[in-house]
Amino acid sequence: MADRAELEATSGTPTGWGAGAIVLRRARQAASKVRLAYLPVLIAYFCYGASAITAIALVFFEKDTLGLTPAEAASVAFWVGLPWSMKMVAGVASDRYPILRSRRGAYLALGALGSLAGYAALATTVASKPMYLLASVLVAAGFMVQDAVADAMSVEVARSDEELGQIQALGRMALLAGTISVGYLGGWLAETIGARLTFAVAGALPLLVLATLPFARGSSRPAPVSEEGPLAGGNARIVLLGGLAYAAFSAVLQAAAVPFTEEIVLVVSGALIGVLLKRVGVSRSVVIAAAVIFLFRAAPAVGQGYSFWAIDRLGFDQRFLGLLAQVSSVVSLLGLILFRRSIVRQPVSFTLFWVVVASTILYLPTIGLFYGLNEWIGVSARTFAFVDTTISAPLAQLTMVPMLVLIARSAPPGAEATMFAIMASLMNLALSASQLFTRYLNTAFAVSQEDYANLGRLMITVTIIGLLPLLALPLLRRQEGKAPPEPA
Repeated sequence: MADRAELEATSGTPTGWGAGAIVLRRARQAASKVRLAYLPVLIAYFCYGASAITAIALVFFEKDTLGLTPAEAASVAFWVGLPWSMKMVAGVASDRYPILRSRRGAYLALGALGSLAGYAALATTVASKPMYLLASVLVAAGFMVQDAVADAMSVEVARSDEELGQIQALGRMALLAGTISVGYLGGWLAETIGARLTFAVAGALPLLVLATLPFARGSSRPAPVSEEGPLAGGNARIVLLGGLAYAAFSAVLQAAAVPFTEEIVLVVSGALIGVLLKRVGVSRSVVIAAAVIFLFRAAPAVGQGYSFWAIDRLGFDQRFLGLLAQVSSVVSLLGLILFRRSIVRQPVSFTLFWVVVASTILYLPTIGLFYGLNEWIGVSARTFAFVDTTISAPLAQLTMVPMLVLIARSAPPGAEATMFAIMASLMNLALSASQLFTRYLNTAFAVSQEDYANLGRLMITVTIIGLLPLLALPLLRRQEGKAPPEPA
């Protein structure tokens, strides 16, 4: 959804409470101009944001129902993230290959039905890791297709550049509204009705998308076939067939339990993205941007071990975790509003440096919580976690902004949209790589529900590794110094 115009527009936005007032006023103005044709787009974005309603239920489902180790949970997360690296393939299919003469409605329905099937399985029959993996991938792939179609429809329903910007803004608001609206609700549902019924409730989200299909009929005009660019001629068919072959290849490897399946899939995915980047035009700035984005996004995380420990040792229940999720989403949005002007105006290397350093410093209290720092200062674990979440949450959204700016500034002229699609695939692939590295570390430190003794050392190791991508910033800084200055 993000594009160069959106990023540049943020540079002139005031900060502070005045920014909040301006955002609310513009939101009311934009809402007053909403047409029915917007509904499929806005509902798709809202439902994707609201899919976070299952986040806490999934933690308890993995821990209590399936008995997964943190390493196994990271392995599942690796595969769940892969469909998002194929979003460009879904976009090409929707553009060029209609289903029953429908380029948008049919694919929107296909994505919604995929997510619905995944939620139905989670709510009823899933009782093993393989079935859980299949259902989770169905949910993720469904939302990926819906998001790709919504992106395309947001352009088609606009009758002017001004209206296009309005739809993009409304779409971002819908996504954030969906995320914010389910933070506490997800925890409350998981505690009150249990994980499986929470998955059943989440099944209403794709049904809501299906309900908007009558308003998607106007977006079925033939797609123009470009004679230039990386998808010109027969290249679109190559991208589609290559994507389907890649999906089948990954599924066969996983089903056959081939050794090092995740590593093979990661390498093949990276090679495919490299080919697409080459077709766009690989300049030095593009290579540096791709490398920096991958390094920062691929840093490993602690994984579910910390959540399992907090539940078992600190007594954090679903409702309290829901409260933390609610606080995190709201404060993250406020942080984005307050700091986005300074982030966009500063060099990307500078912003990435201070965001990573600040995140590292603010993560230290979490490590301290494991070692009993809260007891030393006489504060309950829940109070300590609440304050820590409130302080550190704004950085969650801020990390993405400089990366989007970096993509915008490195995109070759005339290929901005393609560059964003490819880089989005790269960022999602990096997240899968992060989960792979997370699995490595959890296996090495032998963190499990029976033994959390090494969790603290794992957290310290992850914190140190998270600083390593800073070593790439001097290279990015030199590249920024060679770039022409931005117009005032």
